[in-house]
Amino acid sequence: MIRCIIWRLMFEVCNIARIFGHGSERVHYLAFGANLSDSVLKERRIIPFAVKHFTLRDYGLRFDHPSRWVGCGYASAERSAGESLHGFLYTLSGRDAARMDFYECVPVLNRYRRTFVEQDGVTLYFYQTNLSTPNLRPSAEYLGYIVEGLKSHSNVSVDYHKEVEATATTEPDSLVTSYPWRKPGKRVGWFGITNGSYQKFVQMIFLMFLYKYSLTDHFIRR
Repeated sequence: MIRCIIWRLMFEVCNIARIFGHGSERVHYLAFGANLSDSVLKERRIIPFAVKHFTLRDYGLRFDHPSRWVGCGYASAERSAGESLHGFLYTLSGRDAARMDFYECVPVLNRYRRTFVEQDGVTLYFYQTNLSTPNLRPSAEYLGYIVEGLKSHSNVSVDYHKEVEATATTEPDSLVTSYPWRKPGKRVGWFGITNGSYQKFVQMIFLMFLYKYSLTDHFIRR
C-alpha cells in the first residue's frame, strides 16, 4: 500500500509541474499499444508536439505484459531479428513523458521500463515489460485502441494493420490476485490467507481510486 501511495503522490507532483507548462526538454517516444489512440492520449492529457509513423526494425509486437485481468495482456516489444514494429513516434515534452511513465507504472511500481534505441539518426524510447508472461491475449477493447490508432494514419503498412486486427483476443473475466506488482510467492496457513486478503484489498484501492483519480490533472491545459 505504501508503494501505491508514494506512486500517487509522485504522480501528482509531475502533474503540478506540467500545469506550469511543458518546459524545455523534448523526447521521442514510440507508441505501439493503446497510446496509438488519440482518445487515450486525450484522456491522459498528453499533448504531442509532433507525430509521425515510425517502423522500428528488429523488434516485434508482443502482448505478454500482464494486465489486471486473468489471461489478458498489454502490449510490449521484444528484440527479434527480421521483424518490424510499426508505431507512432511522438515528440513529447519531458514533463508529459514523465507523466506517461506514471500511467505505465514505471516509477516505484516497476511494471514497465523505458528501453532506449537509436535508429535512423533518432534516439527514442518505448515501454518494455518487466513481467513478461506467456499465453496472454489482448482484450477486444484494448486491441480496438491499437486498431483505431493505426487507422488514423494512412501510411501504416496495410499488411501490418491486418495482422494486428487479426490478433486473437480474450474477454476480461476475473481479476488477478495481485496487482500492480509481481504475484507474491505462495504462503501457507493463516499468513497466506491474511496476505492474500491484504493483496486483494490493496489492488482494489489502487485500481478503483489511486490509479483512476487525480486531484490535479484536470488543471492541465495545452
